[in-house]
Amino acid sequence: MNFEDPSFEPQGSGVAARALRWCAARRDWIVTIAGIAILALAFVALSAVLRDIRAADIQQAFATVPLGRWLTALGFTAASFACLIYFDFAAFRTIGQKVRSGVVARAAATSYGISNTLGLPVLTGGTVRLNFYAKEGVSEADIARVVTIAGLTFWLGILVVVGLTLPLQPGGVHLGPIALPHVVRWGVPLLLVAALATYLWWTARAPRTVAFSGISIPLPGPALTLGQLAAAALDLIFSAAVIFVLLPELGVSAFPQLLAAFVLALAIAVITHAPGGLGVFEATVLILLPNIPRDSLAAALIGYRLIYFLLPFALALVYLAIREGESLHARAAPVVRAGGAVARSLAPLTMAAAVFAAGALLILSGAFPLYPERIAVITALLPETLLELSHFTSSIIGALLLFTAYGLYRRLDIAWLTSMVLIGAGMVLAVLRAFDIVEALVLGGIFALLAWTRPAFYRQSALTSERPGAGWLVSIVAVIAGSLFIGFFSYKNVEYETALWWSTQPFGDAPRFLRASLGVALVAILLAIRRLTGPARASYDTLPRELPAAVWRKALAASTSSEAHLARTGDKNFLIAEAGDAFLMYRVRGRSFIAMGGPIGEPARAQELAWKFRELADRHGARTVFYRCDAAMLPHLIDLGLGVMKIGEEARIPLDAFTLAGSARAKLRNSVRRCEKEGVTFRVVEGADLMGLLPQLREVSDQWLAAKKQREKQFSLGRFDADYLLGGPVAVAERAGEVLAFVNLWTLPGREEVSFDLMRHRDKVPYGTMDALIVHLAQWAQEAGYRHLALGVAPLSGIENRRLAPLWARIAGLLFQHGERLYGYAGLRKWKEKFGPEWQGRYFAAPRGPRLTIALADTALLVSAPSGDRLSRPIRGPQLLFAQTRPRTAIPERAPLRPARD
Repeated sequence: MNFEDPSFEPQGSGVAARALRWCAARRDWIVTIAGIAILALAFVALSAVLRDIRAADIQQAFATVPLGRWLTALGFTAASFACLIYFDFAAFRTIGQKVRSGVVARAAATSYGISNTLGLPVLTGGTVRLNFYAKEGVSEADIARVVTIAGLTFWLGILVVVGLTLPLQPGGVHLGPIALPHVVRWGVPLLLVAALATYLWWTARAPRTVAFSGISIPLPGPALTLGQLAAAALDLIFSAAVIFVLLPELGVSAFPQLLAAFVLALAIAVITHAPGGLGVFEATVLILLPNIPRDSLAAALIGYRLIYFLLPFALALVYLAIREGESLHARAAPVVRAGGAVARSLAPLTMAAAVFAAGALLILSGAFPLYPERIAVITALLPETLLELSHFTSSIIGALLLFTAYGLYRRLDIAWLTSMVLIGAGMVLAVLRAFDIVEALVLGGIFALLAWTRPAFYRQSALTSERPGAGWLVSIVAVIAGSLFIGFFSYKNVEYETALWWSTQPFGDAPRFLRASLGVALVAILLAIRRLTGPARASYDTLPRELPAAVWRKALAASTSSEAHLARTGDKNFLIAEAGDAFLMYRVRGRSFIAMGGPIGEPARAQELAWKFRELADRHGARTVFYRCDAAMLPHLIDLGLGVMKIGEEARIPLDAFTLAGSARAKLRNSVRRCEKEGVTFRVVEGADLMGLLPQLREVSDQWLAAKKQREKQFSLGRFDADYLLGGPVAVAERAGEVLAFVNLWTLPGREEVSFDLMRHRDKVPYGTMDALIVHLAQWAQEAGYRHLALGVAPLSGIENRRLAPLWARIAGLLFQHGERLYGYAGLRKWKEKFGPEWQGRYFAAPRGPRLTIALADTALLVSAPSGDRLSRPIRGPQLLFAQTRPRTAIPERAPLRPARD
């Protein structure tokens, strides 16, 4: 059959549909090329603007800034971050949540310190906030609201500052060489004031909410809105003031023009999605402010990058690494993993950013000229060849660290080891090539933090198996492009000639830069090509559909869940562990790869298979979904970054304590006695006896389906199929040789659990027949040595329907309480309760946000759809199962199992 789901790709034969399919197939290439093009344009613009400026001019301007102005710039940076912190306070007030002030301050400052430099604030800053606020009991939906409100506040601040600065521009409004019409100077501010007044009037009349990215967000009232606008405007003013104070020659009257250029450049940098706005922001400011000396303005922009971006970034990384390391070391490693603390740790993101920064430092420092006095000392102590080799090697190490950092983000232990070795080597080379003690200390600090967070990197996988995405590649290109720009700008007065490539003179900075740049470029190109030309998106027809018998036997022997038998239905694909003793079964629906439960087999393979499944879905551009997992999978699901929700509870009878004695079991005893009086007997059959009963079982099944007006289901249930039924025992209720009801059994070699799948009966059976069948099945399992009898999942059971519970939980609770006409959720749980089971939670996991809703819909359609095409022939189990599942205790086939009496 053709398993490729037609809804997975854009449909239609028109030009638009073909264009969408073409773009989707080349998404990584398009994103990467677009990012590189933006960076190239930015650096070309910078080169044009600075064509008459020498590196020495900028260095001189940088050195002339007094210490007091540097300290003032630090003060303005702190004031700006105080405003950013207020964004989160205001957001929590807007949504009506209370969080400790210290937590909000630390979370906001740290998240902005990270996201300002790395970009992608929803991913980077949002991840940091999630880690802080989730521990305070804030739901993921509310955290998303905080991130959204804070982001909107930033853009409101830009509008306010534009409205404030336009009327203050002396001599009209100019965008570089372009003079805007005079009406813009007053027209835009008046429009903004009118819009603000309208909004304040609208929100003052009644509480308002808006929907954004599938989340309902309450709007602040007039007073809170004015506070947010003031904080947003002050944030931008303080940020621009950092640049202003680093320009000693400017008077106060020039600040409005600088502020307007700053805000416009910031907006353009954010819109282009360049990493940290690198190059785009600087080029825009230099173009918009032609009257300020270029060397002084360039020096001020460099100082702004150091003070406002790199310093908070470094402090945030150090704080997060120490904090996460303490959390990881607070417990023994096995307990940490079992509890999911490692999975929720920010250490992978933090150290990936730190190691990426280390790589950037090694590459960028290789582009700057070395201090002559240091070269003189080095050449006096060491051979010149060692100087050249250390310079080249340190740049290559920097390039490797840019790629290795992604492995840290994916928690790979080999990436941790590789990073430790590379950074250690970089520390030594920083001293050998330039006696750069500061650089060596920075690398040493990252080395120490990496060692401190060791428990967070535990995934056993090859480093080459993790390929960075397009965004990561664009960031790498940004670093290399920045290095090339610095080098060519620094040595633009050096006349190029072929001999430069081979020159090894001690003071030959330009030749060393050329060789190092070539090496870095080659390493980056080779690794990037491997990423972009990796395995193409595979057709669904190529996904594995067969489960080898050897894998089935090993996995079943190690499994503690009888749901392993869903692998025999023939409607699933399989992902097999490298050791061949575990597998994960799944199916594709729409753009969702949906796993049925967790991995089956050796428990130690769960992490490996969970990550492989996510990577498989990623390669196909699809969502990773897990359906009906148990609690043991929760740490792995969190590790994958998925949102988790409870969808019900499974009933399991502890067979060592099961008895019919006592008043609580009176109804069950009555059902058993009634069936005995009606002449109903019970037995468990398999093999040849089962083969002989298949025609009757088919008749019972057809009657049951007709009475329920249903068709066979798939994925989470089996179907009536001879091969499938012959794969294990079947418990039957009979009267005078006629089969009245049956359940097919799922058994395990280790006797941990027995369960059943199909549970069907004729239209007319004695009252209590199904209760009695389960009782006899439990007694059969007791004598056979099984420890638990699983009765299946009660959907929507055990979900708290509280006022502060998530929306999905409240809906589920309402359905459970009031949805009897639709399904009978509460009735199903009540029926199972009579057997005295223990209840264990079952969970659904998928990407957070709107994608979770889509994943739920895909899963519901898959589970409820009638059984259709198979992917493979159902496993007919006798050759695999009979020797392993036959009860140790022989049970007379037709004699009824006597229940305990009162």
